[in-house]
Amino acid sequence: MNKLTLPAFVMAVWSVHANATPFDTCPSKAYLFQSAPVKVYGVNLVTGATTLLEDDTGTTANVNGVGFNFTDRYIYGYDTTNKKIVRMGKNFQVADVNTSDLPTDHTFYVGDVYDHTYYLYRTNKGLFKIDLSPLDSDASAVLPVVKISSRATVSLTDMAFHPGNGKLYGIDNNSGFLYEFDPTSGQETYIADTGQKGTFGAGYFDVNGYYYVSRNNDVSSGGVVIREGGKIYRVNMSLDESGDFVESDFTAVEFADGPMSNQNDGARCANAPVIDEDSNIDFGDAPDSYKTTLASNGPRHQLDELTWLGLNGVDGDSDGAVSPDSDDLTGIDDEDGIGFVTAVEPGLDTLVTAYASTTGYLSGWIDWDGDGEFDEPGDKVFEDQLLQAGQNVLFFEADLNAVAGDTWSRFRFSQQTGLDADGGSTSGEVEDHGLTITAANTRQEHFPSSTGFVTLAYEDNYPYTADYDMNDVVMFLRVTETLKDDVVAKIKVTGQLAALGASYHNGFAIRLPNVARTAVNTQLTYLKVNGQLQSDSGMETDMQEASFVISNDLNEAADFSCQYFRTLENCREDISYEFELTISFNPDADVSGLPDMPYDPFIFATPDKYHGEGMPEHPGRSWEVHLADQAPTEKFDKVNIMGLGVDDSNDATGKYFKTSNNLPWALMLPEQWEWPKERVDLLKAYPDFEGYATEGDGTNALWYKSDNAVSAETY
Repeated sequence: MNKLTLPAFVMAVWSVHANATPFDTCPSKAYLFQSAPVKVYGVNLVTGATTLLEDDTGTTANVNGVGFNFTDRYIYGYDTTNKKIVRMGKNFQVADVNTSDLPTDHTFYVGDVYDHTYYLYRTNKGLFKIDLSPLDSDASAVLPVVKISSRATVSLTDMAFHPGNGKLYGIDNNSGFLYEFDPTSGQETYIADTGQKGTFGAGYFDVNGYYYVSRNNDVSSGGVVIREGGKIYRVNMSLDESGDFVESDFTAVEFADGPMSNQNDGARCANAPVIDEDSNIDFGDAPDSYKTTLASNGPRHQLDELTWLGLNGVDGDSDGAVSPDSDDLTGIDDEDGIGFVTAVEPGLDTLVTAYASTTGYLSGWIDWDGDGEFDEPGDKVFEDQLLQAGQNVLFFEADLNAVAGDTWSRFRFSQQTGLDADGGSTSGEVEDHGLTITAANTRQEHFPSSTGFVTLAYEDNYPYTADYDMNDVVMFLRVTETLKDDVVAKIKVTGQLAALGASYHNGFAIRLPNVARTAVNTQLTYLKVNGQLQSDSGMETDMQEASFVISNDLNEAADFSCQYFRTLENCREDISYEFELTISFNPDADVSGLPDMPYDPFIFATPDKYHGEGMPEHPGRSWEVHLADQAPTEKFDKVNIMGLGVDDSNDATGKYFKTSNNLPWALMLPEQWEWPKERVDLLKAYPDFEGYATEGDGTNALWYKSDNAVSAETY
């Protein structure tokens, strides 16, 4: 076997790489080069999906300033480690390209290829070009590097050729300004402010003249991220028949989520469309005023073979099928994931079903005012709602001012969160559905206001006063009634557990006195705790009146680490338990006996838990505490509990849950109140309260104000 000398051996290896097979076609995907040793990724600009194509390119160096040569279908780049020109074929193996007069006093990070010529740019150094045509006949040809211009004032980290006019474009990292560069003279021309700043390490064009740029890393100010890295933006630089820009607005629009990196550079065949013929992307179907097509930056999802809505799977689209066209007219019927079960009426609740192939996140929008856009804050009805595999039951409240008539909705299901109504996603499906908003004469009333809370405070030593600190359960509460034709059609009760200074275990419930349980529309009645939909509404099915248990045991439901939650100085934890109870009534229900808000909120003893001496053992639901003079529920054990201790309740006079001198076991205050500390008697913390309670004539009516408190005794 003949031996090769070392130089001959090196040349032999180089020749294999230099003659590597070029790309078969002008590919639609963008190529992203990162890291040292350089790794090559394929980026779907439409969705932001990224695939590692090659992590071993045959070099330990970083390659930057890359560009795709449509003529010979190679990618050319600059080896920043060894300061030389290289190229890659479809196997992504790096091969050297021989050059002369390549500057050695600096590196290049910016470049692109156009018309069989490789261009390099370095701020404050100049614009250079290399004619690649000699390589067509001799892969070992030495290519001269020609300096076009010394003028290079724009701070660039990538640039790209427009396939329509042959000009170079780049965005200044410091200002976010878009510049045009004449490749024959290096002349730099300001075009517009894109509105985005940061290091745009990768830039690409598509065949329609759209310019895509990817920001490397986060942009921060004062330690706060003000612009996220990895975002792919699109600038509309399409041309008309005369070669002028179609748009005068060159704002960089967020287009998709891409990868973050300290070292980003991109190459793409600009003559290719951004969507493959065999699309694996799902688009929407609404009219294009809702931003449906790719040109409008419409919603689109990379098909991941895991995440979709409905039973029938999902097929790929070449673009949005704008209504009256539909994705269902071709391929499979895949718009079957979202179902509207009940009518959509202003201010009232609607039940929808969402069938998910797997766990993921759903966001949804409805155009309430019929303006052909999803841009109003209230249009978003779901935000990153976690779905489980299979059928999911969801509720949303229709906007009180929704305009009756036909409109559109959009639902996006993905493994990603934070999606808008437009833009790309790396997984999932989008479904657009037309719907009709039914006219309804609705209005709302709030207690105490649309944003405020009353304070409910309970003493759980009933029928004894014991420490009488009135902090065993403290709940902030708000109620909103939606009236249809001046009749209450829906109630929403919102609460926050503000304090829990109890050693006994207590539950919390809300009763609607004089309203039959059968008046409730169980299909549209539901309970959420800390934003999570519960398995049932908590309605007590063994009562005649409508009554709802929010929690059987607040001690177990709330998340806190110290005893006597928010009643001691060493237990100043944040509120961690919130609920939202929505009650809807049947259309023909009799709710004429419904009392004023907030109806009847009460506490009860947790079943199977000890609740004090002198009481029936483990009284459970038979022990209750209500606001003063509110009759107990039908479950209350009047025989064995009422009248015990210092309780002076009397059915005949309508006096309930008060002592003989009118001290109550529950209070409702018209604001967020400062309650007594643990084991501090209410009369000590608020000295004026005793006169207010015993006199009963309005004396000391403002006893609960902080100015009338002994501040050292309140939390």
